[in-house]
Amino acid sequence: MRRTIAYVDHAAEVGGAEKSLCELIAHLDQQRFRPVIAHMPDADWLKYAREIGAELRPTVPPSELYVARRTELGGGPLAGLQRMLAAMPPVAALWRELGEVEPDLVHTNSTKMHLMAGAAARLRRLPVVWHMRDLMTDDDARAWLKRAVDQVRPDVIAISEAVAAQFEGMNCTVHVVPNGIPIDRFTPGEPPEGLRDELGLPEGVPTACVVGRLTPWKGHRTLLHAWEGVVERVPDAHLLIVGEVAFWEDSYGDELRALADELGIADRVIWSGFRDDVPEVLRAVDLLVLASTDEPFGRVVIEGMATGLPVVATASGGVPEIVVEGETGLLVPPEQPEPMGDALAQVLADLPRGRAMGEAGRTRAVECFDVRRVARQVGEIYEALLEG
Repeated sequence: MRRTIAYVDHAAEVGGAEKSLCELIAHLDQQRFRPVIAHMPDADWLKYAREIGAELRPTVPPSELYVARRTELGGGPLAGLQRMLAAMPPVAALWRELGEVEPDLVHTNSTKMHLMAGAAARLRRLPVVWHMRDLMTDDDARAWLKRAVDQVRPDVIAISEAVAAQFEGMNCTVHVVPNGIPIDRFTPGEPPEGLRDELGLPEGVPTACVVGRLTPWKGHRTLLHAWEGVVERVPDAHLLIVGEVAFWEDSYGDELRALADELGIADRVIWSGFRDDVPEVLRAVDLLVLASTDEPFGRVVIEGMATGLPVVATASGGVPEIVVEGETGLLVPPEQPEPMGDALAQVLADLPRGRAMGEAGRTRAVECFDVRRVARQVGEIYEALLEG
């Protein structure tokens, strides 16, 4: 019998969580599972969802709670009561939506929906799967997480051992399923003709690339400070920054550009903004860098590895579960520009060594991080829950 799975995500902007969800659904066995996605009307990420075989329902109601950051989940009993009252209308709307869809299981894909759609699902007596893609490092946020688990009693899919560890001692079953990517889209090779010119990259210069939204925890400030040291050792090195401000104040991008000017490296930093052609962009550079603090997984790391790039990344969160130190890349402490700059300069000054790391990374990505494996594992979790 074909089972209906209701996926719920509240995001309006494009994020790695939404890309990963769409790729999961695209590779799911849709002979066994009928996917239905409940989403915000006019969400930007729907461009990835329209051709994956899912029914799309613009039925996630708006709420001021969606813009609250994880660090704002404290405030004591009064603040908690206020949030509870604010959550009641969207929970009621989601309860009605689940009544319309009549799913066999509800799969929530974003932190706010873990609680809101999870509560609505429990009121419908439906099994709930949280796809947990966040690290709750703040004490108040961790306390919120425990209360939410006690209320919803979900099965949890954690994208890394680091994410899974935060559920220790809580009343839920946790399945560790590392993220995957469509490996066939990320392959080594030459970039399309004219792409380097379009990006503003001079021919023949060693180039590092960071891909991700511009938000403080992604570590762009640390990276820019590190790049000052890189330019001193590898004067023609360029840094390509792919991404735009999301989930943060719009002025943050201007602050980062001002910092590059202040450090005297503005002529060695290129800002591309958001790009839809990341697989092609990665073929135009020599190294992928990730500077995040408390990175839950690091999807872009496996994208870079699959493209045959060496990786310099912070040893934070789930990243050390992906990068093999000294073999597929170099790991450095988070929020420390000097070690990061040293690692970047080492690789960019010795590109043959970097290419050897990239080849090893490609092998590891193919063996361990194919999205088809993720889809099989998630399908098995669904079957076990539904049979139970």
